Amino acid sequence: MADLPNRISESQISHILERAAEIDAAGHSVTVDELRSIAAEAGIGADATEDAIQELFGSRQGLQFATAGAPTALAVATAPPSVGRIMAGGAVGLAAGLMRGLDSVLMPLYGPNLFALGGLAGAAAYLAWRALQSMKRDSQLDFQLQNLALWFGAAAGVTVSVPILADDAIGGSLLMWLVVALAGGMLIKFGRKEQRDGGVTAPLARLTESDGGRQSVE
Repeated sequence: MADLPNRISESQISHILERAAEIDAAGHSVTVDELRSIAAEAGIGADATEDAIQELFGSRQGLQFATAGAPTALAVATAPPSVGRIMAGGAVGLAAGLMRGLDSVLMPLYGPNLFALGGLAGAAAYLAWRALQSMKRDSQLDFQLQNLALWFGAAAGVTVSVPILADDAIGGSLLMWLVVALAGGMLIKFGRKEQRDGGVTAPLARLTESDGGRQSVE
């Protein structure tokens, strides 16, 4: 095996990404050994390739080993939706709903919609933040469950505080849920990801983001 350079150029990175894309488009599974071979052909040092794999999969915990005689394949575990984040979304929505109910009681003192607008602004800011985080992780389901929990909580908050507004609260929450679901879903689907699907290009792309590793890219 020929000696591999310690540094690679951007054109070589492009070569390996194109080659990986060809393999992926052909429908073939990419094994660890195949990935190493592709990296070597592109002039990427073996240590740099191993570092990228270890960074992505965490001490090989993300690698699935097949039975004896079968190739070792790369597999990226998809994290399940976070129960904590879903509950947090519900709590934010409940607080916004209670503020809407409080607004109807204190309106003569503070003017119309003061607390309601504050609660809505807080809910919108929270959902925008969660959408951006979910976009980076490409976790569509996680965001949609948080969105649903938030507007369900908002309807519950209004209903508990001012039962007479229950119908309006449910209808408004359904409308807002639908709007945010569509807008947030499009953002997550087409927005920039921290890791690309397939688990092949992401380890190599991370080499260009490293600013203190053993291997660097010119």
